[in-house]
Amino acid sequence: MPIDATTSYTAAPDRVFAELTDEVFLREVAQALDAEVREVSSEANGAGTTTRVRLSAPTTGIPPVFARFVGRTVPVTETTTWRPDGDGGYRGALDLRAEIMGREARVTCERRLTPAAGGTRATVTGDARVDAPLIGRQAEGAVRDLVTQVVLRREHEVLQRRLGES
Repeated sequence: MPIDATTSYTAAPDRVFAELTDEVFLREVAQALDAEVREVSSEANGAGTTTRVRLSAPTTGIPPVFARFVGRTVPVTETTTWRPDGDGGYRGALDLRAEIMGREARVTCERRLTPAAGGTRATVTGDARVDAPLIGRQAEGAVRDLVTQVVLRREHEVLQRRLGES
């Protein structure tokens, strides 16, 4: 299932990138999701910056058709590898994985921070896949909705606050 989300910030791409790769910011986003943090890291190397977040995410809000198959929490690992794009912005490869009842739900996205009039244009495009025969497509739709309507929205709210834009 495709994921496509765009938002804007008045801060420059360097500032938005600095927040998105800050360990305190990553913990605040997890807290906004009511998730229990297991690990948070942000490591800069010569080619870019890689962030890794491992958490136990609550399953509240998932569609009732799936609720009976999952427990109260799901282990989630999110890794994003960021690199400068050469045009004053950044490009990130996001890989998010969750295991539910021995089946993998995976979200792979490209994140882009591009200079725009008055700040930064932030886009997330990608795909959600769920390894579940018979209900895979429906589950993928639920994962896509969860990512776009909950996870990215909460991240946006925390980022706006930290940037002083709320």
